[in-house]
Amino acid sequence: MGPEARFLAGCPRALLVAGVLLAWSAGLRPVGVSRGAPAPPSRLSSPQAPRRLVVQHASYGVPGHPRRMRDVTAIVRTLLRRGERMFLVDKVTQLAGDPAPGVVKTLAVTYTLNGRTLVTKATDGEIFYFRGMTALRSATGYRDVASGQEKGVRIIVSSQDFGVGAMGAQQAAHRLNQGIFVPNEPPSAGWMSNRFQHLPQWVWIHFPGPRRINKVLVYAATLASAPVDFSGQYSPDGGADMRTLFHVTGVKFNPRNYSCTVSFKPVVTSNFRLLITRVAASAPPWSNIVELAQVKVYGVNATGSGFGRDRRVGRWIGHQPAQRLDIPLHPTDFKPTVRYRGDTVTVGDRWYRLVLSQRRPEIMFLSWDALGQGELNVNFLHPSGAEPVLDPLFPHADRSRIPDRKSKTAAASAALIQRGNIFAYRRVQIAPGAWERVSIRADRRGFDLGLAAVADRKIAMRGGLFRFHFAANQTPTTFICRPPKLINYVQSPCYLDAPDFGTAYVTTTGDRCAFYRTPSSLFPASTYWVDITPHRPVAEDGINELSPRGWHTVVRFAIQSPEPLPALVSRNPRLKRLPKYALNGVQFRPDTGILSNSVMSVDCGLSLLFYAQEALFVPHLKDGISPMGLVEESVERYFHGAPGYYMPDDNVCAPGWSSSRETAAYLVISGWYCIRTIGGMKLLQRWLQPLQCLANHIASHFHRDGLIYQHGPGMWFDCYNIHGADAYSNAADYWAFRCMNDLETLAGRPELARRYRSDARRIKAVYFKLFYDPRTGVLAGWRTKAGRLHDEMFPWANGFAICQKGLVTRKAARAIMRRMLAQLHKIGFHSCQFGLPTNLIPMSPKDYIPNTSGAPRQANGMDTWQVYMNGGATPAFEYYFIQALYKVGLRADAERLLWPLVKSYGQGTFNAGIGLPGQRQRNPVGSAFYLWNGSRASGEGYLPEDWDGVEAIFTGYYGLGFDKNGYYLENWSPLKGQTVKLDLPYMGKMIAAIR
Repeated sequence: MGPEARFLAGCPRALLVAGVLLAWSAGLRPVGVSRGAPAPPSRLSSPQAPRRLVVQHASYGVPGHPRRMRDVTAIVRTLLRRGERMFLVDKVTQLAGDPAPGVVKTLAVTYTLNGRTLVTKATDGEIFYFRGMTALRSATGYRDVASGQEKGVRIIVSSQDFGVGAMGAQQAAHRLNQGIFVPNEPPSAGWMSNRFQHLPQWVWIHFPGPRRINKVLVYAATLASAPVDFSGQYSPDGGADMRTLFHVTGVKFNPRNYSCTVSFKPVVTSNFRLLITRVAASAPPWSNIVELAQVKVYGVNATGSGFGRDRRVGRWIGHQPAQRLDIPLHPTDFKPTVRYRGDTVTVGDRWYRLVLSQRRPEIMFLSWDALGQGELNVNFLHPSGAEPVLDPLFPHADRSRIPDRKSKTAAASAALIQRGNIFAYRRVQIAPGAWERVSIRADRRGFDLGLAAVADRKIAMRGGLFRFHFAANQTPTTFICRPPKLINYVQSPCYLDAPDFGTAYVTTTGDRCAFYRTPSSLFPASTYWVDITPHRPVAEDGINELSPRGWHTVVRFAIQSPEPLPALVSRNPRLKRLPKYALNGVQFRPDTGILSNSVMSVDCGLSLLFYAQEALFVPHLKDGISPMGLVEESVERYFHGAPGYYMPDDNVCAPGWSSSRETAAYLVISGWYCIRTIGGMKLLQRWLQPLQCLANHIASHFHRDGLIYQHGPGMWFDCYNIHGADAYSNAADYWAFRCMNDLETLAGRPELARRYRSDARRIKAVYFKLFYDPRTGVLAGWRTKAGRLHDEMFPWANGFAICQKGLVTRKAARAIMRRMLAQLHKIGFHSCQFGLPTNLIPMSPKDYIPNTSGAPRQANGMDTWQVYMNGGATPAFEYYFIQALYKVGLRADAERLLWPLVKSYGQGTFNAGIGLPGQRQRNPVGSAFYLWNGSRASGEGYLPEDWDGVEAIFTGYYGLGFDKNGYYLENWSPLKGQTVKLDLPYMGKMIAAIR
């Protein structure tokens, strides 16, 4: 540590004598420690005390113990006469002696202020100040210049956390320095970084004017997340250039008040940034999370020389950069369809449609059709469209002089010019001293977006320079890419998939760029902004820059028609629309790094198995891009503590880790899929420990009867009041133990392999006996420890169990499926195009969580029959029922369910667009749970697991199987005796074909 960074935190009281910390905040008892030579009186001394304050009595010692108390009235009066209206309590120890060595003592002062009697107390290590002395907050005096009560102070952070819980609402923006902090109590305001992002994290404080600062006081929210290594920085030019004031390592915060102080050589600046590179927690996810209660920066107003400001400020407006913004595109011989109408021009062909503004650089409408049939009536963009954007970190006041991009003045200077198949705009000013030019080239089956930008100096910004505002209420457009190294970013090449409309393959040329998803809340996300941002990102905070060197890039959007196993499906006319929905089950959120409920929804570990199964048979994509790679990324993040629905902020090996009933098994099975397809032995070695932790977590819930009894009702069907052992989760646990047996065998650990094989056999031995309900002839939904079965005839639970090898005999399975089909006929269900009912007997109110969607009140459950999870028709989980029918030899019955479902996929039945507050869905009726007549639906509007049924085309209809030995043909497969071209991965290698 250099001589300019004097640091002390949590130090012995004897060291505190070396210095006095002067800090004050309205309504908050200041605490903190510091050491080093006192600052010059001209900067650090408090103003003289007014005569209206009179000290009546002061005592110091251990309250309730007279022999360990001392009268220090004279000492406090002396300090007051010397102008010290706040001082470290330890100074009294210096002057009066220590009445109780080794014990925390209290200073209590009784005084009158304008005739009003007040009592103020403070303990050792804290700062005493006279309450009510507002004169201390002089506009020019030494004070906390970062306080929320300082007019004009602005604070931005590297990231912020959003609510997660059960459909958690968006957390309000951070309120750092706005509330009161009391150690050992939850802060009334503060900041917590985004739990999906990594260190470093920072707090950046912008003062309303120049301030001469020399000290920072940091309050941690908890000692567990307190910063350990951090730096103090400032920027003289708005963030493009950062200068270090101090750097400290191995910091230990004061355990009594969670504070630490760093003093440094005074500097005049308009901003201060606290950059945190390590925290006290050593294990993820908490080792990546920063929580701060307050950041106080002490100093005084400064004027004149020495202020580190950008010398170019006076030239921000009107200065033209020397760099020319040439159009980076050249015409080709392609002649697009072009229609001018009013202030817009429509460009495209039967594969895509763009509507461009003629007045300003804006894409107002974007749509494509993977089949080239001209189905282009749905706009993937929000009404705000796609347009240039530059958001400086701390906008200068002169920004108000920039013409509004949508004003007539701006329109006149940015008018659209067509030259052949090039549509180019004149350059526009996007920030003080920054310009951008946008051009578009319409081409065959795709278009190019040309961007060129330049500034007269380095400008730091978050995101930029061209923003797409996607309309998830129309369709949740998502990126399919290689797992990103940085949260929030997607690198090209990649795919941009619009569910039910198809896919564009995205590549770039020219200067490097990336796609930046602006982080938002988890459910529902408030915005869906994706920026094309310059250069290669180096951090997850979205900070980038534009400079006089300029930036030129071309982004190519090529419309694709990818098909899984094209040698098979291209010959089947019932699958001709498959390219439009083949990737609908992939909903990746770059801002969490996880396959989620949707791009606007919460991460759900209890849905991951669906995504892994769907990723097994997907179209072959270019550049090594694979949806299974995104499954791998999701599993990895969950292993290390990424939160999700019914999942804690803890890694899976933590003692207190918990989840929904099926999530632990889903993570194990999904991990098995990743290892057995794309990962191989390298991935297995990395994942063995967390996989074993999950398997042990499952095994810890074994009951003496041989079943797994999880606590709590939580599972995918989260409206059911499940208590005891449920048939679905026990079948999933059985599958997970079998996967662990395979993986431990693969890893060469036979003892552990035998252990997990024994656990699987333990469930298998009692499963049918304990779950079979002779009253209904099917497997019950769940069983209490007292032996009572709860059975409303659940197709999903029975189908899933029958799909697990060896869990239910073929004879019993066939009888169960026939009984289920008979019950479907009995209740009059014939709407197979909407999926299957969640239950075939109306739910009892005792088996349904009250006051949730579909909760019945009548004893027979008929008052909400067909609503949501009380018999609503849904495609989710139907895959297992269809696959079970194929497995037991009821092929005709399986296809009576499969092909109406496939037809619905082709019609876009289940993609309503996500229901978002204040936004109209594209199809208000469509969703995940339907009344049987299709007149009304409920749910979020889009669930990726609704497309799990696509897998039945391959594993059921074609009879393609996959196990530890790779791909094979089932005994019912119509492909027996043929060579089947695959080009699918197994153990990290591509399998060309099977027989």
